[in-house]
Amino acid sequence: MKTVRVAAGVICASDGTDNVLAVQRGYGAMQGLWEFPGGKVERGETAAEACRRELMEELQVRVSDLHDFYTVEYDYPDFHLSMDCFFCHIEEGEPVPSDKQQELRWVSRRSLATLTWMPADKGLIEVLAKSHEEPRAKGEAEGSGADGASADASDGAGAASADAGASDAASANQSSKRSKRTRRTRKGAKKHVDLLDGVDTSQLTAAETSLVRRRAAVRKSMVGNKRKDTKPELLVRQRLRAVGLTGYRLQWKQVPGCPDIAFPGRKIAIFVNGCFWHRCPNCHPRTPKTNTAFWEAKFKRNVERDAAAIRELTAMGWTPITIWECELKRDAIDATMERVIEVVRASEVHTARRTHSTQPDAEA
Repeated sequence: MKTVRVAAGVICASDGTDNVLAVQRGYGAMQGLWEFPGGKVERGETAAEACRRELMEELQVRVSDLHDFYTVEYDYPDFHLSMDCFFCHIEEGEPVPSDKQQELRWVSRRSLATLTWMPADKGLIEVLAKSHEEPRAKGEAEGSGADGASADASDGAGAASADAGASDAASANQSSKRSKRTRRTRKGAKKHVDLLDGVDTSQLTAAETSLVRRRAAVRKSMVGNKRKDTKPELLVRQRLRAVGLTGYRLQWKQVPGCPDIAFPGRKIAIFVNGCFWHRCPNCHPRTPKTNTAFWEAKFKRNVERDAAAIRELTAMGWTPITIWECELKRDAIDATMERVIEVVRASEVHTARRTHSTQPDAEA
């Protein structure tokens, strides 16, 4: 199934409310349904660049403060939709509906579910509804309890300044000693890095910032997932070389599925699958409890893609072998690799027989 990459902008109101801009589709089989503005990611551009371009073309507005916070994964009958969603604010212009839209509407997050949305957007609507926060009253942070705090501060000012002079020297000396001990203790400690370091979230609520941080964690996890030369793959290659089975290709793109290890002459394709990402049927890894809809859709796509590759390879006369990460643990690797090596060696015998049968008989 073809995958279509899309970027959508959840434009947040700048009037202090929790309203976001929704658009009503004015064309096609889903005319009348609501969605967030956006469009396809073109070749050579990032999802954020596509979001800015599409909102300018579609609504005649320039947006800023884009924050990636959610990805929709959804199967329509004819294609798979992968949609990156961004919080953003209007920097310039006023939204103007295009000829493909029936209506534009600013909608409170608590009221989003009252509209009829595109099928793919329903999970996103639930996420946005949960992120709803009551708008902060103007001056609440500054004014709430300010008088009491000022009074308390002024009442205790004289006593505080009297005590401060007597304890300054002792406090400074103790602080210096603690600082030296802390530096020695933490010298070898790993520094904690905030996933949002360097990201301006001043325009986001606490709930929105939490969504952005969660999305950053997902991206970090996916980036850290190596596509080749993983530890399990290296273990398999080491065992193959130890018994003289060399001459394989790595990540061979000439056949479906791009197998991790391929023996083209023997028509053997070996997939070394991580249990979490490919949903191992043996150890049944858990699904993350947060952003569950995203993970379930992603895992489903991975499993379907793996199954399709196996079917295509089998139809081509290849022998696909799947090795799961848990099958390479210390107490299981010997049995696993014995099975794999047996299959590879058997294919060598069959290949030799086919080659012999196609050769003409020698002259008497």
